[in-house]
Amino acid sequence: MTLNRKQLQQFSARVGVAAAVTAAGVIGSTGPSIAIPHEPGAPFTPTLTRLIPTSCSAIIDAVTVPQEKSGTFGVRVKITQTGEECADWKVAVRFKNLDSGYADGQQHPVVNGVVQHTADGVIVGFGTAPGVGRVEARIVALDSRDREMEQISGTATFTLS
Repeated sequence: MTLNRKQLQQFSARVGVAAAVTAAGVIGSTGPSIAIPHEPGAPFTPTLTRLIPTSCSAIIDAVTVPQEKSGTFGVRVKITQTGEECADWKVAVRFKNLDSGYADGQQHPVVNGVVQHTADGVIVGFGTAPGVGRVEARIVALDSRDREMEQISGTATFTLS
């Protein structure tokens, strides 16, 4: 998909507004978040996305949630969606274990800015089990056909034991 000049300016303006809104939480964060093993959760940098084909946009804030089983993690997602008549879309958590090379992910539908099919608002399951080691994860917004939308993906790097 290519953007014409007007669409690119509109997207850039939306991202600028969204970035300004979340700047307070991002100042001083120049790269992916890094958690040490005893921390309760590693925050992702914010994900900024434009929800195509509507004139909606979303800011996705996320943080890892420790799980009881070794080598697994959950992700608590908070979505701030703006615009009118926004279409349903999906949010995905994709990861790569930097030590083993194993990569996978999991996605969930989003309806009216709320992630569906989660355990108390936390994404967990088969797609969030990279195993023990250093993990790099990112948040991705997908359309109804599982294609990535225009976005700046949030990332986090953490260690699972």
